[in-house]
Amino acid sequence: MSYLLQLVIILLLTKLGAHLSNIFNFPSVIGELLVGVLAGPAVLNLLAPNTFTHYFAELGVIVLMFIAGLEGDLKALLHYWKPSLTVAILGVIVPTASAFLLCYYVFGFSAKTAIFLGLILSATSVSITVQVLREMQRLNSPEGSMILGAAVADDIICVILLGICVSLFGTTATSPRSISLMLGLMLLFFVLALSLGKWFVPKFLAVFSRLNASENETTAALVLCFGFAFLAVSLGMSDVLGAYFAGLAISETNFKERLALKIEPIGYAVFIPVFFVSIGLNISFVGMSKDILFITCLIIIAILGKQIGCGLGARCFGLSTNAANIVGAGMVSRGEMALVVTNVALSTHLIDQNHYTAMIVVTVITTLIAPLLLKYYIQRSTQLEV
Repeated sequence: MSYLLQLVIILLLTKLGAHLSNIFNFPSVIGELLVGVLAGPAVLNLLAPNTFTHYFAELGVIVLMFIAGLEGDLKALLHYWKPSLTVAILGVIVPTASAFLLCYYVFGFSAKTAIFLGLILSATSVSITVQVLREMQRLNSPEGSMILGAAVADDIICVILLGICVSLFGTTATSPRSISLMLGLMLLFFVLALSLGKWFVPKFLAVFSRLNASENETTAALVLCFGFAFLAVSLGMSDVLGAYFAGLAISETNFKERLALKIEPIGYAVFIPVFFVSIGLNISFVGMSKDILFITCLIIIAILGKQIGCGLGARCFGLSTNAANIVGAGMVSRGEMALVVTNVALSTHLIDQNHYTAMIVVTVITTLIAPLLLKYYIQRSTQLEV
């Protein structure tokens, strides 16, 4: 199928899906995710994952997190760094330990494989959460700031744990020096991101704003977005983390408001819908019947592990039960980091193809459930506040 026809189908169906979701009072992202499931290999087979959807989806999630950074509040994030770190740590420990115990003692996996399967469930992706928080005007609330801060910390923890696990259990040995180098590169990324954000970004935008060219400020913002994303990947971090930091840096400048008005239409009109659809395209029901108990148990652990672990972390810092539930639900969604860990586990022969498919299904289903949980707890909290 022509990539142009694929894009036509995706754009049409995602808007129809979002419309129907809003009619039934669901987050609009649910309709867009379900478009991927229904139009993909799992049901109608109109669309399939390919190079085009992969790269468009990559751009979509980068732009989505860049927009989240643009609308963010750096002071609030720094204010909530302690609870965010606690939420992230408990949000890694609870699902990872629970999944390890289940896989090792109940399903009979080796200790190595059980650890990797647990690590897959430790990773959070807030790309979907950001969309729901934006729709419900909670992005810069205490809960929203805590979720975003915890997601950054979660990403770092997962990268560290992944490096350690590969070094210990992978087919190719990694020396302690390599782990130290990895940690050093991560630290370098944060130093560079913060330094560039404070000193370079404002001057870069100011210079570009004086150019005699159309949409020069918008282009400058996108250059920063993709440039920070590239920097993050080059130093062993997630591209979305780099894009988020670029957005945060711009949010501290006078260009914030007008750039947000320019970037959002670009993202939400083209790239972001493809990202949401691509998640659904990864799901397949082939061969699931024999692993249905395994998948069901992991989905339950994936949801409750984050909900309980992250919610407990939020409660430790004085948040109400309802606010803590919002934080927990906001951390349930899995995404790109879980897929990265799954691919590493497959490439190092710690899981086979069948269990690889099962983990993809777990990742997609938790991503589908997360927005519903988050909206429920936000609405419940709003009703209690009235």
